[in-house]
Amino acid sequence: MSKLMTMEEAISQNVHDGDFVYIGGYVCRPPFGAIHEIIRQKKRDLTITRSNAADDFDLLIGAGCVKRFISTFISLGLYGLARCYRRSLEKGIPHKIEVEEYTNLSLPMMLMAGAMGMPFMPVKDMVGTDLMKIRSFMGENKYKQIDSPFDGKPVVLVPALNPDVGIIHVQQADESGNAQVWGIGGDCKWGANASKKVIVSCERIVSRDTIGKDPSRTIVPDFKVAAVVEEPFGAHPGYTPGFYDVDFSFGYVYQQASNTVEGLDAFLEEWVFGVKDRTEYVQKYIEKFGYSQFRKLQAKFDYGYPVSYAY
Repeated sequence: MSKLMTMEEAISQNVHDGDFVYIGGYVCRPPFGAIHEIIRQKKRDLTITRSNAADDFDLLIGAGCVKRFISTFISLGLYGLARCYRRSLEKGIPHKIEVEEYTNLSLPMMLMAGAMGMPFMPVKDMVGTDLMKIRSFMGENKYKQIDSPFDGKPVVLVPALNPDVGIIHVQQADESGNAQVWGIGGDCKWGANASKKVIVSCERIVSRDTIGKDPSRTIVPDFKVAAVVEEPFGAHPGYTPGFYDVDFSFGYVYQQASNTVEGLDAFLEEWVFGVKDRTEYVQKYIEKFGYSQFRKLQAKFDYGYPVSYAY
């Protein structure tokens, strides 16, 4: 069954105020097309999570969509601190979000537990750290510490996470939602499969036969997927291996804009509210920065080392 729809339809039907949302994109493949649509539709009071959050999360926070953030890290990479995140915590602009902080190992393990149907996961990296001294909205359920039944050493148990919806951007998917990636995976596989349903945006739609020829790339099976959106350039200004590179120049544009509330508002008006979808976004980008700059981002084609799936 085809689950193809527009991003407007996918977000409207599957993301609701107050939802707990996993947003994929660990370093690469951030689903910016979906993030912009969430902002356009003025979704509110969301709880969001991912390891290694970046400008995508900062933008959602600055736009007022976020109530709670289950976090490990957030920054603008080369451009330093996440400005909207900092304004929210320090000045309550546009409002103060609640943050529960874990490590870059413990949070993926929590998503893994959720994907596997486990109630918790044991981790070692939080033991003895200051992260155990501060609890926010999760209270006593942030973690539990026990002595290992095997060697008596302290172990932290972190709870499983099961978001209401996961949103991921991938290289390719079929119309039913079988989604494939290559490059850095991060916690994308676990976050999507821990979620109750998944929105898949992709650079291209391919046939089920194409998916079946390289099955190990499939990170999400179709029965988990509620919507599929063909969204070329959907991760920009992030990158998608095999398709386009990081747009550092545009990252600088966002950093400069997000330095002030007025600058952020102008950025949102120009790049989110001022375009109706990703097609208009790409057209605007080409008009403003030129087709040559757009082409510079495109990846050159190269084969990986051939493998045989023959029996």
